[in-house]
Amino acid sequence: MKLKATRRIRRFDRERGCYVYDVSFTTQAPLTERTIEVAEAFGLGVDETQEHVLYRDFEFHLAEGDVVYIPPDEIGVADCRDKIVLADQQTAGDWMGLRDGLLLRLQEMGVKGLIVVEQDDYMPSVVHQRADFSVSGSPTSDNISLVQTIPAIVHVSNKDGGPLKRLVKGGGVRARVTSVVDTGWKTLYLLEAEIKGAMDPEKFLLVNGHVDTPPFSPGVTDNASGDVAMIELARILNKHKDKLRRSVRFAFWPGHELGRYAGSTWYNDAHWHEIRYNCVGFYNIDSPGVRGATRYVARHTSAETEQFCRSIIERVTGQANVPVHRPARAADQAFLANGVPSFSTYPLLPEDHPDRWAWTGGSANAWWWHSEHDTLDKTDKNILALDTQISLTAVLELANAETLPFEHVSTAQEIYDFAVELQDKVADHLDLSRVLAEAKRFQAAAQKLEDAKGQVGGDPAKGEKLNVTLMRLSRVLNPVIYSQRGRFQHDPAEWSPIMRATGRYTLAALGRAVELPHLAGKTTYGFLRAQAVRERNRVVTALHEAVRLTEGVLALL
Repeated sequence: MKLKATRRIRRFDRERGCYVYDVSFTTQAPLTERTIEVAEAFGLGVDETQEHVLYRDFEFHLAEGDVVYIPPDEIGVADCRDKIVLADQQTAGDWMGLRDGLLLRLQEMGVKGLIVVEQDDYMPSVVHQRADFSVSGSPTSDNISLVQTIPAIVHVSNKDGGPLKRLVKGGGVRARVTSVVDTGWKTLYLLEAEIKGAMDPEKFLLVNGHVDTPPFSPGVTDNASGDVAMIELARILNKHKDKLRRSVRFAFWPGHELGRYAGSTWYNDAHWHEIRYNCVGFYNIDSPGVRGATRYVARHTSAETEQFCRSIIERVTGQANVPVHRPARAADQAFLANGVPSFSTYPLLPEDHPDRWAWTGGSANAWWWHSEHDTLDKTDKNILALDTQISLTAVLELANAETLPFEHVSTAQEIYDFAVELQDKVADHLDLSRVLAEAKRFQAAAQKLEDAKGQVGGDPAKGEKLNVTLMRLSRVLNPVIYSQRGRFQHDPAEWSPIMRATGRYTLAALGRAVELPHLAGKTTYGFLRAQAVRERNRVVTALHEAVRLTEGVLALL
């Protein structure tokens, strides 16, 4: 695919009294033998030339006013009504903290516009683009108020921010600020392809990645390289589809960046029952093929898939005991509340690599993430080939496994360890003895289930019962472990502990109880304790149901 031309037109419309913006680009797909082969694998036709319209006759207005600088520890406190606020991206003690709740607070305080100084002092001339609200996918009447409506927000580089702050601190600075804010209902196109399994076609592995990139970022390593890997996987698997036990479904998500995972969130809602009862796993591909990215991580990997994911990486690359990151509400993890097991084999830059800036969310932790510098020269075709080989190995093994490679002993142990640590911190403010007891019961039952796996070989009926139980255990436990709002809702897309690389995103709702000792004697103590008791009940109920499921299938094996 080649980018033939890009057209950006901005003009002032005197009748409407505003600027009007047009953005479109044209792509060309040469009809080569390889192009036709890939198109046939996906069941698609090929348009050799196509125009893509991003904005057509789009209005935007200027915000004009006095500019004031507010330091990080005064954001959301200092008066800023009818002002254009200059602020640092990093708020007090929090990376990329000027987003979500603080933006809503500034909105309530009547801010006219916002100029944000990027915190990236490693590459101080780079601006990283991203969404600044926390609603996952399509808003509802319950959370539309969480989408901020500040008229204009612009980012300036760390390098430019220094002189700008000195100027504004001197007083008397006025500015005109505008940004393109296009909020509304949109039609997005979601490409889906499925290669049917020969033995159990209803069950499928969901292989997925996003197709979009932030505006004005080429997005070669986030995530064009991932899309290339997915297309190659589909091409290879389609040639050998008669050898697949289960189906492999590919989904190319739109609305990942500025839509806050709009495509994947919609897909989970629209296909909820099919996903709940037939999807054996969620395998996300994002940012492969980055030059220098030779260190692998089992990222967004739930407890029951950890051993499988680590073993795949070790067997293909030789890297043993790679780091494991639990799933967070990122990387199109719209299926956690539905209970689908998740795993990803992520390549990252080594910690001492000169291109590494640890706080980026993609592009293998490279400094060019979400910027105009994410170009073709940042890739390595040999690394992309290896990353694709890892993915192919994982997909083939999970699709063809006679017994699904999920083990829940680790799940039980993780819940138990979490509860032990939390009980120590909250002391007598919350009794977690039932959680500990049920976790131990489930761990014992899960171990018996592991021991029984070797006894079902060659018996299709028993094997089916075992696989159904392994899937049902994930459906019971994962919504409690990895989601806060429950089975049918979507958690906010916020910077969770795992995105800050400071902890695991496990039992986050119950984990809020850690604040109880600090709130003792305050009115808010009762609010948090009531919530913590309900979350404790949710965990105990899930563990109890998991024990019943496990003991029930053991009696049949």
